[in-house]
Amino acid sequence: MLQTFLFVLGTIFGSFFNVCIYRLPKDIGLNKNSSCTSCKEKINYYHNVPIFSYLFLRGRCSNCKKKISIFYPIVELITGLTFLISYMIYGISYEFIFFIIFYSSLLIIFFTDFNEFLILDKISLPIGYLGLIASAIELNPFKISFMESLIGAIAGYLLIFLIRFLYLKIRKIEGMGLGDAKLFFLIGAWFGYQSIFYILFFSSLIGSLIGIFIILKYKKKVQYQLPYGCFIVLTAYTYPLLSTYFFNLI
Repeated sequence: MLQTFLFVLGTIFGSFFNVCIYRLPKDIGLNKNSSCTSCKEKINYYHNVPIFSYLFLRGRCSNCKKKISIFYPIVELITGLTFLISYMIYGISYEFIFFIIFYSSLLIIFFTDFNEFLILDKISLPIGYLGLIASAIELNPFKISFMESLIGAIAGYLLIFLIRFLYLKIRKIEGMGLGDAKLFFLIGAWFGYQSIFYILFFSSLIGSLIGIFIILKYKKKVQYQLPYGCFIVLTAYTYPLLSTYFFNLI
């Protein structure tokens, strides 16, 4: 019963995260009533039920019949599962809350970068500092010490900053944004310094492979821009599961 409640609660939070994903990059207030992004018609409360409303409306606005992005129920579902998984690992505890905060921030960052090519400071920096605090008070859900957290945050930021600086000097164009460096600051604060190499390596590898595929398949230019933050987030999701196997190989 509690697990069902937490999953439903997670989907409600996911619905709010959808609001954040759409509005924060556009500097729209979060306290305004929800409306269709196409026709701007106010959304009735009974059409705002996480996941089920999308299925009931068959993925279309009840007023203008324009398609609703499939990302809305996906965000709600992932957030519901995040609440459930966190409870299964930590029970009701401070680690349970910190786990949810961390992965929820990554979820928001993934979709703001995917949609707008933006990694917002108002998400990455506060959550990064919170990771340092969680480690300092020994409540980091990933059992990272404060020193590991601090080194990870600093190293993550400086490494990406240096790569960005050198690329700009050599190529005279920006290859990465500072948002990526701040995202590595966030991840390093929560996962520690050992995560930086793993996440940098695999996010770059996945991004390169997908970039090559898009260039060849769709005849895009070599300079075709990809939201690198999305690959960082995807790799970060795999880190707790696969990093042990990776480090055993090297």
